Amino acid sequence: MAGDPNRRANVRPGADLRKLRDVHLHEYAIRFVLGVAVSVTAGILSKAIGTRFGGAFLAFPAILPAGLTLVQNKERTRTADRTAIGAVLGAVALIACAGVGEFALGHVESYLAVALQLLTWMVVAFALYALLCVLQPDACDRNQDED
Repeated sequence: MAGDPNRRANVRPGADLRKLRDVHLHEYAIRFVLGVAVSVTAGILSKAIGTRFGGAFLAFPAILPAGLTLVQNKERTRTADRTAIGAVLGAVALIACAGVGEFALGHVESYLAVALQLLTWMVVAFALYALLCVLQPDACDRNQDED
């Protein structure tokens, strides 16, 4: 029950690998096709207009629309909404990652630049999730998915 003051919010990140068994081959195919379509479109735009313009389209989360649709159909709208919130947090972290890449690439070894980008993305994504959990505990409470 969401209003129960004795219930503790379950806000720790986690993964349930058993749910992978519930994903069907055609769902993977949908995600793959959408990912390819977005990547090809970005490549065409890069060739036609310029690499910086096309690169902006590579930031589009290629499988997000398909993923959210499948989550909504399989689980519920609330779960899809919560997944979308996570995608927004990850996108903001991706912006930080790109900023580090813009600065680091060309100034340090490429492997170090990529490692810094990965570290930046992970730290920013985790910090944003932690901040969300502090400011809106219900938004991070996995128990609410079961209501």
